Amino acid sequence: MSAVNEVKEFYTNDIVYRFDKRKKINFGVVVDSYEASTDADDSSELQKGQIRVWWLNSCRESVWKQNKVRLMSRSIIPGDIVRRLENGTETQRGYCKEAKQFATVQIVGTDKIIERVTSERLNAVSRFDNNVAVCLDNKYGRIQGIDQKIKMQSKCGSTVEIFSSINHDVEDFWLTKRNRNYFDIFYPGQEVICTPNNLEQPQWLQRSKAMKRSMQTRQRFTVQKVEHSDIEVCWYDSMSSTHLADIKTEDVPRLKVVEPVEDSHLELAERRLLKLNFSDVLLTKKDWIRKQSVLHQPEHHKVLHIVNRTSKKDRGPKLRRPSLLATCVNITEPEEGWYTEEGEEEMSDNGSSSSTTSNTRLNAKHFPPKLRELVPGNTVAVEVLCTDSKVTIVWQDGTEEKDIPTTLLYYSISLDDHEFFPGEWVIYDGRTEKYGAVQYVNHLERTATVKWFTHNDGSEKPQLVSTNEMSVYDLRKHPKYAFRPGSVVKQIPIENEKFGTVLDSCPEGYVIVQWINGVQENCWPQNLELIPDTIDYEYSITDNEDSAQVSWETESIESIAGDLTDETTLQNMAARLDFVRGRVTYLKDVLKQHNSNECFLLLKELLMIYDNSSYLDKLLDTSFFSLKSRHFQVLLSQIKEKAKMYGVELRGRLFSTVENLGSALTRSKNPEKENISKVLKLEHKLTHIGEDGKDVNKEAGEPSVATTPDSECASIADDNICVELLSMMKVRMDLAYAEIISRIGGPQALTVMTKASDALPVSSTPLPSLPTTPEDSFCLLNPLKLNKSVISSENEVYTILDEAHFSHRFYSSKLEPTDKQKFFKTVQKEFKLLKESLPPGVWVRSYGNRMDLLSVMIEGPKNTPYEDGLFLFDLQLSQDYPRSPPLCHYISYSSERLNPNLYVEGKVCVSLLGTWLGRGTEVWSTNSTLLQLIVSIQGLILVAEPYYNEAGYEKQMDSQQGYENSRTYNELVILKLVQSMTELALAPPEVFAKEIGTYCATHGEEMCNRLERWCDDSDPLKPEFPLLPVSKGLKLSLTFALKSFKDVLKKTNSVSNSQSVPL
Repeated sequence: MSAVNEVKEFYTNDIVYRFDKRKKINFGVVVDSYEASTDADDSSELQKGQIRVWWLNSCRESVWKQNKVRLMSRSIIPGDIVRRLENGTETQRGYCKEAKQFATVQIVGTDKIIERVTSERLNAVSRFDNNVAVCLDNKYGRIQGIDQKIKMQSKCGSTVEIFSSINHDVEDFWLTKRNRNYFDIFYPGQEVICTPNNLEQPQWLQRSKAMKRSMQTRQRFTVQKVEHSDIEVCWYDSMSSTHLADIKTEDVPRLKVVEPVEDSHLELAERRLLKLNFSDVLLTKKDWIRKQSVLHQPEHHKVLHIVNRTSKKDRGPKLRRPSLLATCVNITEPEEGWYTEEGEEEMSDNGSSSSTTSNTRLNAKHFPPKLRELVPGNTVAVEVLCTDSKVTIVWQDGTEEKDIPTTLLYYSISLDDHEFFPGEWVIYDGRTEKYGAVQYVNHLERTATVKWFTHNDGSEKPQLVSTNEMSVYDLRKHPKYAFRPGSVVKQIPIENEKFGTVLDSCPEGYVIVQWINGVQENCWPQNLELIPDTIDYEYSITDNEDSAQVSWETESIESIAGDLTDETTLQNMAARLDFVRGRVTYLKDVLKQHNSNECFLLLKELLMIYDNSSYLDKLLDTSFFSLKSRHFQVLLSQIKEKAKMYGVELRGRLFSTVENLGSALTRSKNPEKENISKVLKLEHKLTHIGEDGKDVNKEAGEPSVATTPDSECASIADDNICVELLSMMKVRMDLAYAEIISRIGGPQALTVMTKASDALPVSSTPLPSLPTTPEDSFCLLNPLKLNKSVISSENEVYTILDEAHFSHRFYSSKLEPTDKQKFFKTVQKEFKLLKESLPPGVWVRSYGNRMDLLSVMIEGPKNTPYEDGLFLFDLQLSQDYPRSPPLCHYISYSSERLNPNLYVEGKVCVSLLGTWLGRGTEVWSTNSTLLQLIVSIQGLILVAEPYYNEAGYEKQMDSQQGYENSRTYNELVILKLVQSMTELALAPPEVFAKEIGTYCATHGEEMCNRLERWCDDSDPLKPEFPLLPVSKGLKLSLTFALKSFKDVLKKTNSVSNSQSVPL
């Protein structure tokens, strides 16, 4: 491959080809590449320059060097963001407006090939499939399950009807011959193979004597008829809630498919239906492979020259191209070995061969293709062998380029949320009173020309306000108007079957939509609602869904008892459950700030969590989450009363009679493999519910009141039902956690068991009304205090303050150390280490009355984009510290992330905290320290090129895309740093108010001067990280940001000078 045509990057779903030692072409699809691979599986980790390919001829994956394969086609669909890559040139991006695909297909059951078939002619084998978008009148959803009633006939004339959902042994005949994947959607005319005696609930319409004698033998059948007997759809509504429902048989004909663009996109080895026409030309498989082998050889021109000079006898193969119009093909004698050609190719280049080749050859002669007429007008099943694609791209400068081969384009991979394209909707600096439509973008100068519109509710057409050029850093993507080619939308107000797909969004301010009836319409964005690409759903608690309700709590104890003897399994279970316990505590604090109406909306999810948690009882042979619990029944009765008050009907297993509880339980097929995944699903449920309350940033100021299991059945306040339920769940999870730890053994077990036993009630004790949980009981005790005389640190970078300020993130979160003596000793040692060994540019504050809390301020390191910036963190030590890492919260003063590891909502991604897991990362241990954590944040997060801190992006180092993305990301960091420092100087936290004032007074002016020199390119000391030359867009935004910062510095300098402390 020449250097000119060398492919710089491969991506998933790229169609590639290679030549074996016999110069025979083989096609495949890229499954994974080095740039896109994760470090989760070290055993199969790809090295730089390697890709993982699934080859069509071997039906398995193998790892290849990139320079050993060539790119045939790239999977680019409308809406994808792409660019060209030219050495030394920063090229603009563009979005795919339209894609044309041409496929080479093989007629299933024959050796006949048809080339250059357009994707529009290739229809899906079934109208419905899993995850297909559908609508029914004014409802929209995605199919989650299909059951087909299949009528099939054998060669002897026997006819049988079966259901696909319970007959998984029925396989596609031609796929099984080549060891292909399972085919789960059936269609008329398909040839399948199965053992009749193994069919589940067959209905024999006709059974011959021959069939009765050979019920134990695998036989071929031909599908005669297919009916959709059951379709399960997850419906979506505008409130972002979803529910599953079965489509009634009489409603199936009215169910319409909303075809997104990707549904028509072809994939390698995909099965489609093709209606033959007069222009189709048939080739044999062998002739087609010979043709492709000649056409794609890099020395093709040399081969032609040699052919022209040699005799007829030595020339290349003559290609037969019979016209379908003139030929009626009757396949009576198969060409020797044609039907196994895909299986016979050896992977000799890689030293490995297909293990099924010999078996396929031996069995092939027993199944010759049946007689078939291939004539125009007939519809046949085909399989995609390779594709060729060309696309239309709208570039950022507004130009449109058609028929670009996809092999010349690359995906644009970046963290940048400030890349805009013509026709995209934006808002200015978070303001929503008007919106803009991007006209064109100068990608080098980072500016965009925007038309601004306003819309009044009374008018249908928006009003044009102005058109001006702006910095992309001052623009944000519109939160609602995110229409791209291929997006699924519905009309507002909703009308029956008014669903469709976006064809394009125009700079004039309207969207071109094609509705499901085929009509195209120009729509204003306020008249459309975007439908999500995927739906995250949960089962609703209804009577007819009891069997699905317990999908992850139904293991038999006998099937997993062996797993519970493995210490690693127990440790994993304990770790996951410990995370869930922490989430429950957090949710309890959050829900205390919601009114009773809002809390009641979450009761269904909370009850499901409690119910699903009974898998722990089945694993551990306990009864912590019994539905017959007296306390739980009291809560349930209170919930029912409140439901009546709101007029809400509660149905389902939890609200049926106690005798019927558990009657609908079904057994899990793979309990051994799922015993850990159950905990992950519970964690997902809690995290999802917790995100519903993400806007609640304050913690409750008063300790929560809770109950212990089965020890209290007194009256419960209506407004506190959710908190009460969470408190009860927390105690039960504590007991389950203690049970797991006790089976592991070790020094931690005794402490955990002692704590859990304290919460266990005595059955003979009367039920109190307002008892406390273990985590709240610590609030009633005198907290451990730190003696300031132990460490004298006034006016130093490390200081012990008398009392923690209520603004601390974890101020209201109390904890009880599992081992107070060890905790106190470890903390004293840690604080002494901080006083003696803090690196320059770090300030730490601890508190005499709350030795579990710390506040940390870190100065941005020199020679990085973070230089002269300040970063604040709140920490809380864990109850079993130092066994577990502390909690760490980043205090953001910016509306956008200025580092991939520091989130606006406060999350800090670093391996020591357990919030980032990667190969070779540093994990927390009992020997880890707070100093180690602080140094990690300072040295591993606040770096010169933070772009590469994003997971997987380090693989872009030394690449053209990586350098360009890192430089533009540094521009964003500098701008957001100035804005963050402005907000910090205006409202510094009390704990560091003096230090921040003094720091801004001494560093603020120099920071402004340095950035201004960089903008003018007049600083002889160039930055040591990618930045220059800065763009026009950065200059526009930074000029305004620096002016605001200087104004704040003037107002605060006098105060800072009077209250300064030595730094």
